[in-house]
Amino acid sequence: MKMLTKLFNKIKSADFILVTLSTVVCSALSFVLNVYSKHEVDSKPMGIYSACLIVLAYMNYAQLGVLNAYNRDYPQALGRKDFDEANKQRNITVTFMLMIYALILVGFEAWVFFKYNGQIGVSQKGTFYAFGYGLCPIMILLKSFDDMANSTVRMQGKYNKSALIGFIRTVLAFGIGVVFIKLFGYYGLYAMMISSAFLGIVFFYKDAFKGVKLDFDFKYMKLMILGGLPLLINSLIWTIVQNVDKHVIQLFFKDPEDALGIYTVPTMGFTTMVLVPQTISQVFYIKISHLYGANKDEQELLDKAGHFTCLTSLISGAACAFVFYIMPIFVGVFMPKYTNGNVATQILIIGVAIYSTTMLFGNIFSVVKLNKSLIANSVALCIFNMIFSSALVLFIERSVNMVAIGTGLSYTLYSLLLMIKLSRKFDYSFIKLFSRSWLPVLGIIIPSVLFYIFIENIYIAAGLALFTILLVCGIISRLFFKK
Repeated sequence: MKMLTKLFNKIKSADFILVTLSTVVCSALSFVLNVYSKHEVDSKPMGIYSACLIVLAYMNYAQLGVLNAYNRDYPQALGRKDFDEANKQRNITVTFMLMIYALILVGFEAWVFFKYNGQIGVSQKGTFYAFGYGLCPIMILLKSFDDMANSTVRMQGKYNKSALIGFIRTVLAFGIGVVFIKLFGYYGLYAMMISSAFLGIVFFYKDAFKGVKLDFDFKYMKLMILGGLPLLINSLIWTIVQNVDKHVIQLFFKDPEDALGIYTVPTMGFTTMVLVPQTISQVFYIKISHLYGANKDEQELLDKAGHFTCLTSLISGAACAFVFYIMPIFVGVFMPKYTNGNVATQILIIGVAIYSTTMLFGNIFSVVKLNKSLIANSVALCIFNMIFSSALVLFIERSVNMVAIGTGLSYTLYSLLLMIKLSRKFDYSFIKLFSRSWLPVLGIIIPSVLFYIFIENIYIAAGLALFTILLVCGIISRLFFKK
């Protein structure tokens, strides 16, 4: 009995482990549903769904930074044990979001009605768009309050509860999503998101919203907007960055719905692969933050970041080479309607491999508090992507492959820009930065891609790629990780 109690207490204290496991499982279920939906729904309806999600992503910023300010200031108020202030912030945030999203609901639904009046039930395309856009204000209302509820519970220190509820509601929403997609096709695509957010609000209500009162203190709302706006702007820039390639498709393609639908496969490959280096970078970010906080030595900071980056580069290179080979087979088996996106997926995977090597270098700008440079880097990536993707689509070919090449090039150039800026800012060797970031991943990716292109037998090509991975890992380990 004592052993069980001790084990329970250890698990209870390991908050970050349970939260991480819950996040991984939830991400895995979302991935499975994503694959299943592409097995059941054609590319054109999927493209309409993707277009509606883009609108949803921008609607998230209608709260004007109030939620950002709340997430920053609420835990500080709790830390000071100023519970009156904490409750004030919660009341104001709930009131402001209800006001804003009520206005959006009325205004956007009116726009949908006038825009698609006469098309509903007559044109499938118009009906699908009207349904998706009509749900956007409802989804953003539910999603925003779900996000607030989840973050509130975590800020109260109830990480295990947040993880457990997150797991339960995702499993339930996954089941609902599968059933609805099977029964209703396109219309069922929205079921998991809506049900997950609704269940989150219900499960978190007692801790997050019980006792909340409407508070129309407009002066306080203004203060929260001003406080949260800088955080919102930086987040907005990254949302634009993540959607630039989709905007290019919407602007320049004759059949943007079909192209957007096909492009959801490359996007899925990109977002899945970026999770690996992103997670590693977040762990190493904490380590370099502690290091810099201790001695404020930029040279040592870059040396240590280079060491961690080299490891990230090897892992990302190996993972991306594996997915580069396996993805076309996976799509052919589980998503046969989307095989036209295989080449674009492979191109974006190469872009992820290169970009991921310098994620930690990007974090250095945050560590040393170069906030203007941080925003400038994000804006530069957005501009690069717009220019490359648009130029390739307009002057070479209107295909998702060109969009993928443009996106891959922009992330590569962004990665190069980070190294150049760090080298100049801190008078640090560019060759060192290059050799510890790009060199390992290029040593894996270039031969692996060449084997894939020029060797007809996929098994021989894959075997040679595996040998290359082991060889590069061995060489880099001896060069950079020897004692």
